[in-house]
Amino acid sequence: MGRVLDWIGARARWVMALGCVAALLLPGLASFLRPALPFLVCVVLAMAMARIDLAQVARDALSRRRLFEWLFLVALMMPATGAIAWLIGQFLHPNDAFALILFAAAPPIASSAGICFLMGYDARRAVEVTIFATILTPVIGPLMLDVFLDAPVALSSLDLALRLAGMIAGGITLALGIRATLGGERIGRLGRRFDGVAACVMVTFVFPLFDGVGPLVVEEPLRAVRVLVLSFVINLGLCIAIVMTGSRRIGRPAAGALGVMWGNRTVALYLAALPFDPTLALFVALYQFPMYLTPLILHALKLGHTDNMVDLRPQGGNVP
Repeated sequence: MGRVLDWIGARARWVMALGCVAALLLPGLASFLRPALPFLVCVVLAMAMARIDLAQVARDALSRRRLFEWLFLVALMMPATGAIAWLIGQFLHPNDAFALILFAAAPPIASSAGICFLMGYDARRAVEVTIFATILTPVIGPLMLDVFLDAPVALSSLDLALRLAGMIAGGITLALGIRATLGGERIGRLGRRFDGVAACVMVTFVFPLFDGVGPLVVEEPLRAVRVLVLSFVINLGLCIAIVMTGSRRIGRPAAGALGVMWGNRTVALYLAALPFDPTLALFVALYQFPMYLTPLILHALKLGHTDNMVDLRPQGGNVP
């Protein structure tokens, strides 16, 4: 089993990308796993955060300068981006405008630091800002939806906040348990095997995201293409733009970390917290494609920080 997990871990990004295709083609399994989505969100958060010394991050938060920097970046990444998304949304289809606001209201994906490590970016900054944004999401997210959406979502702000807080707290608690059981040193030593376990969890997690999406794609293919293009633009387009424009001013490692965090968001939090909505389901499902392709495309475009990059070929280094 260990060798199998090592093999999967070395090819984790490819395995997860193929998992998106499999989820689209196996609607029965997607429907079966849909009730487990909130739990799977907790597990996915835990698998990424178990690699992180959360106690050290908490100690770093005692520094006023560091705390102010985190607050500033989260404010830019979520409320400020939400305001821009609202303005752009005035010229888009209402469903696309809704997707933009959900994107802005979501924190960076928990594995942002792993992508940054692969690309030679500032992984520590990604860890700190991602955790801080994730913890603040139950407060910031519902407020943003109240302010920027024309029509309210199906839950009250308080109920949504409690559901988001429950999933995030569950993920952090499980991460602390995994780290306490295995130890940070052992997790680091068995990095590729841990990647394999994480990849299997992520593939399982992807299936319920595609529940009900297949028929939507078949019935409205042009809409699906439009949503897929939007997903690539706000994910990879935003990421690449920040990396390219920011590298000269703040350096490739810092710009790369910001680009990865800005473009890759945990939008599935809202799919798990809110009642089923076909518009949200289609966006969250198709958004997985650019998210899983991010390190491969950044690598292909030679946008990594070459002094610190990890080889992305299957026989190469760890993939989160």
